[in-house]
Amino acid sequence: MARMRIKDIAAEAGVSPATVSRVLNNRPGTMSEATRRRVEAVIGRTGYRPSNAARSLRGGRTHTVGVVLADMSNPYSGAMLEALSDEAANRDLSLMTAISGSDAHREKEAIERLAAAGVDGLVVNSCREGQEAAASLSAIARRVPTVLLDRPVPGSGLAVVTSDNDRLMHEMVEEVAGGGCSRIWLLTERGQTSAIRRERARAFERERGARGLDGGVLFPADDRDEAARQLVDAAGSDAGPVGLIAVNGLVLLRAIEAVGATSLEVPRDVRLATFDEYAWNRVLFGGITTAVQDTRALATAALDLAAKGRAAGRDTTVIPGHVIARASTGTARR
Repeated sequence: MARMRIKDIAAEAGVSPATVSRVLNNRPGTMSEATRRRVEAVIGRTGYRPSNAARSLRGGRTHTVGVVLADMSNPYSGAMLEALSDEAANRDLSLMTAISGSDAHREKEAIERLAAAGVDGLVVNSCREGQEAAASLSAIARRVPTVLLDRPVPGSGLAVVTSDNDRLMHEMVEEVAGGGCSRIWLLTERGQTSAIRRERARAFERERGARGLDGGVLFPADDRDEAARQLVDAAGSDAGPVGLIAVNGLVLLRAIEAVGATSLEVPRDVRLATFDEYAWNRVLFGGITTAVQDTRALATAALDLAAKGRAAGRDTTVIPGHVIARASTGTARR
C-alpha cells in the first residue's frame, strides 16, 4: 500500500492540506472542533505518521538530540542512556549518540559532528575542563541548545542537570556511620578528571569531619592484590568494622574484587555502600546500601532544556535521589 501523504489525508477529510498540517502540529488556530475531530479521525484510521525528513525541510528541525557520554565502562552511563532513549521516544525524538571514552579531543570532535548533522539540541556528559573547554562549549551552545549532564564545566555558562550529591552523601555517611563505624573511607578514582567525583569527595570530607570519624579519601590500585592490601590497611587491626563508600558503580566492582582477595567480610568487617543502583546491588552481600540517582528525572530535565529549540541558559537543575539501606551496612530498615 502506498504511503499516505498530507494531501491524501486532506482529500479524505474534505479539508485543505494546510488544515491537516495545523492539526499535525497542534496549531488548530480558528478551525472548528468538528473539523479537527474529522481530520484526527482520518489520521487515526490511516495510521499516518509524518516524515521527520519532510518536517525538517519545512520547519528547519530534525527532531533529533545529540548525546555525548564520557565513559560507557561505568554502568551509570548505560542506565542514563537507556533513560534518555526512553524519554526521547516518548517525545517522538531520535537520539544520535557518541562516546568520548573520557578523551577531551574525541569529545570535542563528537560534539562538532553532531552539531554539523543538524541536531536540535545536545546533552553532553563532559570530561573536559579549563578555559579552552569552556570556550569551546560556549561557542557550540550559540549554534545548538546545549545542556551538561552530571558534570559542570566552569566558565562555559551552560545549564547543568545533576543529582543532589551533597544530600546523597550526607545520607550515605549517616547510614554507614550508623552501622557502628568509627573509620570511614571514600573509594574513588585517580587520574581522570571528573567534577562530580571531586564534588562527592568534598561532601564526604565535610560529613566525615562533622561526625569526627577517622578515615579519608582512598584511591584503590588497579591491581587487585595491591588494592586488597590497601583495604586491609584501611580496615586496621583494632576491633570494629570499617566503612567503605564507592564513588560510583565502576569503583564498587573493583572494591568487591579487592575485598574478595582478603579475609574481610561484609558486613562483619566492612560496612559497604555505593552510588548507583544495579541489579547486583540487590543480591551481593545480602544487598548493598545504595545512593540511587533518578536517571528518569535527569533525562527528562536534560531533554526539556536541550530539545525545545532554545538556549538552555545558565541554570543548574538539581534532581533529588534517595538512599536504600541494605544488609551491607547492617542498617537495612526499608
